[in-house]
Amino acid sequence: MKAAILTIGDELTCGYRLDTNTRTIAQRLSAVPLDVVLHLTVGDDEGAIRRGLEVALEEADVVVAAGGLGPTEDDLTRQAVAAHFDLPLVEDAEALARIQARLARRGRPMSPSDRSQAQVPQGSEIIQNDRGTAPGFYLQRDDKHLFVTPGVPHEMEGMLEEFILPRLRRLVEKDHHVRRAVLKVYGLPEPEINERLGEMMARGRNPLLGLLPHLGTIAIEVVAMGRTAEEAESLLAADLRRLRERLGEYIISEDGRDLPEVVADLLRERGWSVAVAEVGTGGLVAARLSEPDGADRWLRGGFVFASVEQAARWAGMEEEADLAVRLATAARQARGTDVGIGVGPLAFPEGDPYGTVPVGIDLHGEVLHRRLRFPADPTRAREWAAGRVLALVREVLLEGRYKEAEGR
Repeated sequence: MKAAILTIGDELTCGYRLDTNTRTIAQRLSAVPLDVVLHLTVGDDEGAIRRGLEVALEEADVVVAAGGLGPTEDDLTRQAVAAHFDLPLVEDAEALARIQARLARRGRPMSPSDRSQAQVPQGSEIIQNDRGTAPGFYLQRDDKHLFVTPGVPHEMEGMLEEFILPRLRRLVEKDHHVRRAVLKVYGLPEPEINERLGEMMARGRNPLLGLLPHLGTIAIEVVAMGRTAEEAESLLAADLRRLRERLGEYIISEDGRDLPEVVADLLRERGWSVAVAEVGTGGLVAARLSEPDGADRWLRGGFVFASVEQAARWAGMEEEADLAVRLATAARQARGTDVGIGVGPLAFPEGDPYGTVPVGIDLHGEVLHRRLRFPADPTRAREWAAGRVLALVREVLLEGRYKEAEGR
């Protein structure tokens, strides 16, 4: 099945806001798998939206449109869809009740413009919005499937995951057996992964591979289709073998787990506990270690310091050299754990696109040290650094020893 994406909004066509919805939708549709053949962006103009719909529906079997469902005068998508299919707009009672209840929780009365969000083209199926006010809707005409969502990214993503993708998978799986796996890779940039995978990334290939990067972790979704379940499973297994051969130690999980879950499982398997002392990451390493269920079984607490001087005093140091190592030992001793993690201050050398962070790990009294590098993104530096720290912890737990090498 072919798919097209239509994003709507003057803020997109004028360049005031980056269109992240198209990339998100395209990646997720490709993993269904659908053949995404068209991206279109139009402004808040009913005629432009109708023309966009005409083109998208002519080129594709499935169209996902995002934007223009709010309560303001320039939110015209529902009118454009109704006009395109020559359908009246009707008020959906359940959608109206949900809008009214959401506004009541905020202490707001419902205005006529708020109420207009409950209108959808006749015959539509409501797509519930648990993250905002305006519902989306789904309309099928002949062999065409149209899904319409608000343009607010987190609202669109909720509808995509909870309604659109399950519906599309059922459509695809009527004619094929589909098997999926998600591998998580850490420490390799996306271009190098593409280079290593080569022909495996070819469009139209079966299995289909999709890459979803996020702060150093790249999810590789593998989708295999077969005439029988056995054929699909065989194709998937063959590709998983190829991925292991080409990506090796950079694969951190084959079941969708992220770094915190992987580290937590390693600690749990060994019956070990951990404590953390942080300067540059502001408590984010401990926070991420606390994310998995049952974290109180291995995480014994953390210490966060606003300055190097404060951290050095706590660790009982007169000088600040090797602060991260001393913090790791002090954290382990203070909490009586098997593992101590110490994170020093972030540094951003002038003219260097990478920042650095010193990290110490005390494993049963054996002290390990490394200076890690991470992209010097001022808005997400702590997140990048925390990810690098967790990747190093995973490496140490797996090997039980320390490689004297600069961090990747």
